Amino acid sequence: MWKIVGLQWIVGTLVCLSMLTISTQHATSALWGLASVAIPSTVFAARLALGSKTPIGGTFVFLAGEFLKVAATVAIMFVASQVDPNLVWWSLVLTAVAALKSYFLAFFLR
Repeated sequence: MWKIVGLQWIVGTLVCLSMLTISTQHATSALWGLASVAIPSTVFAARLALGSKTPIGGTFVFLAGEFLKVAATVAIMFVASQVDPNLVWWSLVLTAVAALKSYFLAFFLR
């Protein structure tokens, strides 16, 4: 799990750096996309690492964590739209999708 989270941070950072070649507005929007995916994933992985004492509890922790991760992603994107008036949505979404799909890279690196 930590390998996937680490790759999300790495891929998202690379996309943010590549957005600097376009403009700082695109790079800032890309940072919002990275934050909206990588921060909830990091918190989710940390919570899973703590574990649960029972199988039912573990299942509940996983399902509740997935729900909270998606809710946190949407919440961070909403905050970004309210805080940053120069938000470039395609940069944000591109970075978020790239970070989310980095698990394909993790699959091939195993």
